[in-house]
Amino acid sequence: MLLRAEGLFLIIVLGLVFFGWKRLPDAMRNLGKTRRILKAESQALRDDVPVPPKRTIVADPEDVVDRAPGQQR
Repeated sequence: MLLRAEGLFLIIVLGLVFFGWKRLPDAMRNLGKTRRILKAESQALRDDVPVPPKRTIVADPEDVVDRAPGQQR
């Protein structure tokens, strides 16, 4: 838990250093918009790919072999 708090503090300090106090809210807002756009686009890509139909293999009980390899009947 301490590592996460330190990491969050470091991110906030770096944001203040790079963007300044007044530009930081706009930078975070733009980051949130970008994240939402990327999420929506990746979901759209997943929805465009068709899911292949499931295959069902039908076997008769006579088709099933219950013996070790190399054994003969």
